Amino acid sequence: MLFYSCSNNNNYYYVALRCQNEGNYTEAKRYFQKAARRGSPYIVRLSLESLTEFGNVRERLEACSNLVEKFKDDDAKLIASKEYVAAGEYARTILLTNGLDYKNCKNSLAALRLESMRKKNDSRFYREMYSWFTERPLSQEHYNLYCSIAKETSFSEDSEIADFKAVADFRTEVFKRNFKVAFDNYSSSMAKLPLLPQIVSDMGKVCLYGSDAYLKNAQAFDSFAKKLAARDSEFYAYFYAARLYEKAGDYFSYAANRYKSAMKCADSDSQYDNALWYLMNLELKRSTERGVKCAKEYCSTWHDPEYFEDFFDTITPLMLSEGRWNDFYELYKALDGYASDEVTARFAYIYGRLLQEKLAMPVITDTHGSEAEAAFTRALLSGSEMYYRVMAISKLGLGGQRAEEILCCNRSGEEPAVDMEAQDILLSFAQFGLPEKIYPMWLRFCGEKKYIGYEAGVKIAKFLKECGDLKNVYYPQSLRIASKVIAKSSHSITKADLELLYPRDYSNIISKKCASYGIPEEIFYALVRSESFFDSAIGSSAGAVGLSQLMGSTAADIAHRLKYGPYDLKNPEDNLEFGAWYISNLYGRLDNQWIPTFFAYNAGITPVRRWRKSSKIEFNNIKELPYDLFLETIPYSETRQYGRKLVGSATMYAWLYYEKEVLDEVEILVK
Repeated sequence: MLFYSCSNNNNYYYVALRCQNEGNYTEAKRYFQKAARRGSPYIVRLSLESLTEFGNVRERLEACSNLVEKFKDDDAKLIASKEYVAAGEYARTILLTNGLDYKNCKNSLAALRLESMRKKNDSRFYREMYSWFTERPLSQEHYNLYCSIAKETSFSEDSEIADFKAVADFRTEVFKRNFKVAFDNYSSSMAKLPLLPQIVSDMGKVCLYGSDAYLKNAQAFDSFAKKLAARDSEFYAYFYAARLYEKAGDYFSYAANRYKSAMKCADSDSQYDNALWYLMNLELKRSTERGVKCAKEYCSTWHDPEYFEDFFDTITPLMLSEGRWNDFYELYKALDGYASDEVTARFAYIYGRLLQEKLAMPVITDTHGSEAEAAFTRALLSGSEMYYRVMAISKLGLGGQRAEEILCCNRSGEEPAVDMEAQDILLSFAQFGLPEKIYPMWLRFCGEKKYIGYEAGVKIAKFLKECGDLKNVYYPQSLRIASKVIAKSSHSITKADLELLYPRDYSNIISKKCASYGIPEEIFYALVRSESFFDSAIGSSAGAVGLSQLMGSTAADIAHRLKYGPYDLKNPEDNLEFGAWYISNLYGRLDNQWIPTFFAYNAGITPVRRWRKSSKIEFNNIKELPYDLFLETIPYSETRQYGRKLVGSATMYAWLYYEKEVLDEVEILVK
């Protein structure tokens, strides 16, 4: 239990929550009212928000009025508008939201205002609908409201209404991804639509995906670009001209020039990075050499390094398959300080290994060893994922205190300023025994850019982990908070803190299953952490379920083999039984080697055997590609990353809990 004092006035809010949990709504309301009068600013807000859920309609509406009188932002207006509309108080919604910024407001708030205006036959309705439909990307709220209008309304010939309908019809077809329908219906009249940024962007999508006249459409967008010079839409005109020239097939230089023009007139960092990403991938399609050259030329100009990580994940196996060994040196040196630490560490580590295997040649020194050591030393400074860090520790032969210093090093840089009130609220939830409030509120604070300090975040994560022993839902919440807080911190991390990042949740069950099937515990913990983050109720879009993320067909086959009775994959006991059997079975079928076992768990055993066989053919100048380099040649990014996660996590578990040196565990995993 945490011991933390908060002001007595703020305590009213937490007592109110306790009363609410106990079903004592009269007392809860009384304490929320006290907190709303006497609490700190954010407690006042939370209390006023809570009061909008109490009492009859009149009382809720009064509480909404109190909320928006005190707080003027869109979040408060959204809460109040929902209540007003539900009560049929459309005029109050319109009055409350007058002057709404349709370009930046919450779409749900815009929809409530516009629906209220429609109900009241407000003369401004179509003019404001036009603004909402032209100033931002279309959302589900746009689509829903327009469908409702179209179903109930016969549009008149009024010019204002006709202008809105033309834009709305076109944009909703694009939103539904009916690109061919949109092209067929609007190609002759698209030039008559307003050439605003969002409209030009939608026109680009329609021409790209709804027509095969790529060259003709590219030339049309070139013309748009000349007309739109020095206007906000110029970026989209150049950007889609480039996309269309690229799609046309033999116009790569035209496409490259248009991407560069789009970069020059981008009015935001994200637009610039988007155009550069396409330029880099265009050059990579032309040749790996051009892709490397483009990355080196432009890496110092991008704004969000993480946006380009998939490019480097794509280029890595291409460089290996083409034997571009020394390009790994060129890239890791060029990227250092511009790409993420994870990407830089990858290229440094691979270059060091290529030197060791006598595939790459030293660039600066006369021996492979010293330059490889320098590359591995750079790989020690990887990002939050531990794979390249533990691999570099292994190759450098580091152990003991030196290994601990590296594993506990944090490279996050300068921390954001701590929001003390937000931090106090989360700590007080723990103090008052309200664990169910912590994670939703933490997510809200993240959305509001309120940063929780390192020590407080660790305390909260520990509290939720303790609660997880009684109610499993708190296990993944603890892990997610710990991961985010530690990743953003510049503090040195202790081994105790790392145990929050690599927890042994469900320890009684996992120990039993590992003993039954002869699996090292650190490997099974790593698998469960990577697959589900210890969330027993999680399901994937592909249909995988539970802690070890098993497909229904796989589970049915395992149940048959084990002669298992009725089972539930969301039940930890059943899921972990099946997952332990499955990975043990794969390990035995793959010659007791862990790297291919990990790949097979993710992608199936047949593809892994095929990849291993083809790697021997492609790299026939060496007897067999080492497994750490084989990992980098796997054709699927997801499987490559899965292998990295399991090796990194298993090594951390072995080091934290089982008194194993990093280099010894890596030797077992990557033999």
